[in-house]
Amino acid sequence: MVVRALGRRCPRCGDQRAWFAGWFRQGERCIGCGLSRTRNTSGHELGSMTIALILNIGLVVVAIAIAIVVTVPDIPVLTLSIVLAATSIIVPIVTWPISHTLWSAIDLRFRPVDETEAAEAATWLADRPASDENA
Repeated sequence: MVVRALGRRCPRCGDQRAWFAGWFRQGERCIGCGLSRTRNTSGHELGSMTIALILNIGLVVVAIAIAIVVTVPDIPVLTLSIVLAATSIIVPIVTWPISHTLWSAIDLRFRPVDETEAAEAATWLADRPASDENA
């Protein structure tokens, strides 16, 4: 599930579109299997936000460490600041959807889909129009 999630796929069925209608736009259910994006849980987005925060801060800290080690003793502070500012803007944009699918994979591992949730997903898949790609 984690490997699928890292590829921005649904962790349950592996559908490439998962619940994404665009890079930043999400539907409520996976287009392939009908899994609810939030799985009827209050605060579900908090998990993906936490993963994004840890990933992004971790990458910036590693970049700072590498830059300092490579440039010691003459550390170019202005250049380093500009590069790290750009990194701290670009990395969250690139990793945003992956943090959502990764959190869903972790959630599915600890809370597998129960019968009720599977039935809701199957009903949603059966009822949705074939052209409904953004649902």
